[in-house]
Amino acid sequence: MTSDLKVFQIFKAGSHTTMGGVTLEFTEHDLATTVAVYQPTRNKAPLCLGHPADDSPAFGEVVGMFVKDRVLYAQARVGAKLTDLVREGSYRQVSAAFHHPLHPNNPQPGSYYLRHVGFLGAVPPAVKGLARPQFAEPDDAICFAEGYEQKTALVSAKSFLRAGGSLDDDRATLHRLALDHQGANPELTYGEAIQQIRYLETTLPVSASLDEGRMALHDLALNHQFACPGLSYGEAIQHAGHVLTFN
Repeated sequence: MTSDLKVFQIFKAGSHTTMGGVTLEFTEHDLATTVAVYQPTRNKAPLCLGHPADDSPAFGEVVGMFVKDRVLYAQARVGAKLTDLVREGSYRQVSAAFHHPLHPNNPQPGSYYLRHVGFLGAVPPAVKGLARPQFAEPDDAICFAEGYEQKTALVSAKSFLRAGGSLDDDRATLHRLALDHQGANPELTYGEAIQQIRYLETTLPVSASLDEGRMALHDLALNHQFACPGLSYGEAIQHAGHVLTFN
């Protein structure tokens, strides 16, 4: 299930001072390396209240990350209790804790490794300027139409592909399918509608049905775009698919 998976900012590139008073410089490359070495199947970073020395108790866990515009985003499964605390305003800020590249407890020596993500109450975060986590209800976070009409529009495309049709050879059909999809999702631009139909053609096997898993991937991608408006739909699909594949 993806309903409890949230996307939010946890860190950004720049010069930051630790709680111990040490100033460190984090480049976008450093953040990208942190993402690349993260192993959610072996060493998941928990979500905590504050910065506990033993990284517990956990109120969720980070299952993936990505970098966009010098900002590090967490893809995390968030427990119901933490979700309620954030929504009621008790914990409005986040602060990431990392293992130092040279620390013996670092699961991936040589790189900054995410240790935990702390949710802060009255204590201000050391890294300023991050967007506050929203944890809105799914219906509030999704900016596109949902339900029967959306699925019907995609099923029309699937039926065409299963019949052996080629969107490269039949531009008129591609145009019609994109307009149908755009009609079911008014906020989509024509280009985005074309991209989503193309995605269906290139990634969904002809023998497969348009099941709930594919719709879940689509919904999760839209949640990524809501949390990070700079993401293209293709980038959002890629990040969402990574989480579903490896978790």
